[in-house]
Amino acid sequence: MKSLVIRDARPADIAAIVAIAGDSPSASHWPYSHYESALFQPGYLMLVAELQPSEVVGFLLASTAIEEWELENIAVSAGARRSGVGRALMTALIDNARRGKATEIRQEIRESNTAAQRLGLSMGFAQQGRRSDYYVNPIEDALLFKHLLGHSR
Repeated sequence: MKSLVIRDARPADIAAIVAIAGDSPSASHWPYSHYESALFQPGYLMLVAELQPSEVVGFLLASTAIEEWELENIAVSAGARRSGVGRALMTALIDNARRGKATEIRQEIRESNTAAQRLGLSMGFAQQGRRSDYYVNPIEDALLFKHLLGHSR
């Protein structure tokens, strides 16, 4: 049985990150250069979920420049969905945010992405609002979720 490791992303992971995002309808589909730039800029956290010895099966990217962190993108490969990879990535994000003295983590979730909403709620996020027509292709509202740190999950 392979073990799952959550670790900081490396330049060699970017191709897998772009491929996973591209195969995930609810993920943001950013170009390679966006991830490459975020990897080398302060104020971002990029984590990957890796099945040992070297298969990247998920990732997340969060803005960490201010005390209110923002989860900008998270996706899991089709073959690894519903196996705890997303939960492991979210747990690592929350742990990093606590160590980084963040006060909260925010995220926007497509209204139709009920799996992400359920995961967020189970991890201690609460819905705090809505942005009408926030997403395109298709046009859809974003639900705003927030996790206040320092509180138990």
